[in-house]
Amino acid sequence: MGLNRLRSYDYLRCMNVIRSILLTCAFAVAFGPSAWGQTRSVRDSSLTSPHIHLSLGTTAPFGDLAARVGNGGLVGIGFHVKQRSGLYWGVQANWGFGHRLREQGVLANLLTPGGDLIDNEGQVAFVSITGRTGLFSADVGWMWDGFGPNPNSGILLKAGVGSFHHRLHFENTENRITQLEQPQLQYYDRLTWGVAGRLTAGYFHMSNDGLRNFFADLSLTRATTWPQRPFNADTQVAEDAVRTDGLIGLEVGWVFHMYKRAPKEHWY
Repeated sequence: MGLNRLRSYDYLRCMNVIRSILLTCAFAVAFGPSAWGQTRSVRDSSLTSPHIHLSLGTTAPFGDLAARVGNGGLVGIGFHVKQRSGLYWGVQANWGFGHRLREQGVLANLLTPGGDLIDNEGQVAFVSITGRTGLFSADVGWMWDGFGPNPNSGILLKAGVGSFHHRLHFENTENRITQLEQPQLQYYDRLTWGVAGRLTAGYFHMSNDGLRNFFADLSLTRATTWPQRPFNADTQVAEDAVRTDGLIGLEVGWVFHMYKRAPKEHWY
């Protein structure tokens, strides 16, 4: 019990630190473009380019996570800097959603002998159970040009480390179900947290006119995680074994570069 409380505290503290880093990066991008951007031609030379991205994708779990949930969707946001040399670094956050439940027996202790779940009003409840994930990482990589329209496009390889967590999400659109609300919910959601490594390979594109900037990549995430709840109410068993969780992801994103405003030219 004490170890689980400590892990939960470490998890919350880590999440707060990561959120602070992401908010700081977002503030720097939003309010400091003159300090980061450049006015040089994308077509003619390699640029140092800070940027943010928004992305969508899909993921397939492997390892212990595959026994709990199936494929799902992915959304992401990040801040990175592409150096003139090809060095690429930054931070990002990805959230998985809609992972189809595979684990059997979830909510088994709440079901009637006929297999129904009853809500607070005594009606048969219909509950959707899906998996959700979160990955917050710091990345470093290298871009090789020669595979696009200019020196700022090419093959991008990245490696990152960070925090990974996953849990079950319960969606009930009808009457309330007390057991699936806090504080009882924590005994059903299987919250799990740990550290992860991520490898990514893909293509990074900057158009010559600077208007069409995007990326597409394939990623492999492997995490060592620990259950964060004292026990599962449906099984009456405490999970304490170290887990090996992983995701294979396909992701595409739109990139927003930050440039200085070009000085106005005056002709006499």
